Amino acid sequence: MDLESQPLSGLAPRERIVKTASDLFYRFSVHTVGIDRIIAESGVAKMTFYKHFPSKANLVATYLRHKNILWLQMLGTATGKAGLSPLERVLAIFDALDASFQAPSFRGCPFVKGMAEFGPEGNSPEVQMTIAAHFEGLRAFVASLIAPLALNEPKKAVVQILSLIQGSIVLAQSMRDPIIAGANRDAAKLLLQAGLNPAFSLESPE
Repeated sequence: MDLESQPLSGLAPRERIVKTASDLFYRFSVHTVGIDRIIAESGVAKMTFYKHFPSKANLVATYLRHKNILWLQMLGTATGKAGLSPLERVLAIFDALDASFQAPSFRGCPFVKGMAEFGPEGNSPEVQMTIAAHFEGLRAFVASLIAPLALNEPKKAVVQILSLIQGSIVLAQSMRDPIIAGANRDAAKLLLQAGLNPAFSLESPE
């Protein structure tokens, strides 16, 4: 369920908690938002909260899994449009990022923020595993788009595209410059074209 577009009053208690936590964690960071505030703003009883989420770490992991689903859905919609060539499917990632950056609610990457708050020294294995799973999922997604291009060094290309994605997100949060996604799209196109096997057609449909 896309909780982002649903009114809070129409949701079941568990979804109200997730929606409220998602909004607060993303806007203000996990460590600055306490359980009592989430309970108050979601309008559920404390007993109801702990029935669904035995700990804050469990709620944080649920929040991040929710964000991961939305993130991959956004990328899947952009890259799965009919009529795109294999190269255009990769570049469509940056078109999706550009649309995301223009939204007033954009606050950067929740998973990069999560790494800063729950790094290797942290003691929240469920949260850390959720963050790791997100980045592995993103790597696999990009690799699946890269594969049809028949590049000379596909693993290197995947790392390059991932770096451009994350760099775009960090810069968009810090600079708010409207050219960021487009500039990185151009960089991605140049990198991919340079790595193509000469026998591969850029415009060949899938």
